[in-house]
Amino acid sequence: MPEGLEAALYASAATELVGHQITSIEVDDRCGDSNVLASLVGRHICGVKRHGKRVALETDGAHVELYFAMTGRLIVNGIAPIAALEYGPATERREWDRLVMGTDRGSLRVNDPRRWARFTIDPDWSNLGIDFMSPAQALGDALRAQRHRRCSIKTLLLDQHVIAGLGNMLVDESLFHSGIDPRRSCASLGSVDLDGLAENISVTATELESRGGSHTGTLSPDLRSAMAVCPLDGAPLQRIKISGRTTIFCSQHQQ
Repeated sequence: MPEGLEAALYASAATELVGHQITSIEVDDRCGDSNVLASLVGRHICGVKRHGKRVALETDGAHVELYFAMTGRLIVNGIAPIAALEYGPATERREWDRLVMGTDRGSLRVNDPRRWARFTIDPDWSNLGIDFMSPAQALGDALRAQRHRRCSIKTLLLDQHVIAGLGNMLVDESLFHSGIDPRRSCASLGSVDLDGLAENISVTATELESRGGSHTGTLSPDLRSAMAVCPLDGAPLQRIKISGRTTIFCSQHQQ
């Protein structure tokens, strides 16, 4: 699914419609209950909130979550803040629209060829961990609280109950710059390691957000595909599976 960085870009784009009235809603019933969502017609969009990978439109009635899954893209007034997703097509078709929301100022669409997007009213986010864009100190506190766990550090970072918003590419990028082998257990990492990792998550997230998304890091999709040598030390890059996710790391400097 789009990572937290992509969700942040979507949330920012959706603010263009804040203060305006919802005039129509069309929903693919395989992605949301059209009868329930129809109750939003006539409501005003008061704000947009995001936590981790989750985005919701706040109205003067209910809130509606826009859950994009892996291939859903947001399009506001005909403009997509992200041109293409790593796991989705570079084009869009109107028959892929799963949500079309008209307002007195413009429109919002969620376009998803695989119908994995979901739209729900008043979502419960209470089980999500700290947001990945939180200050480094808070991220470090969240990681240190999990030091007893025996799972790999990558598995931990992908756990949305610990830190919400980290996805496969941002996790690999943060571990790469921290010099930490993704296979290492959480219990094997000391406070200094975890604080350094938290700092790298914060710095990497901020930098990649300014560049346009999680695909803009050192471990870019092209480099991940080509499996070239490590751009830092020239050692071979390794590709393995951790928690079912393709994982790229340096065989030399990540220990």
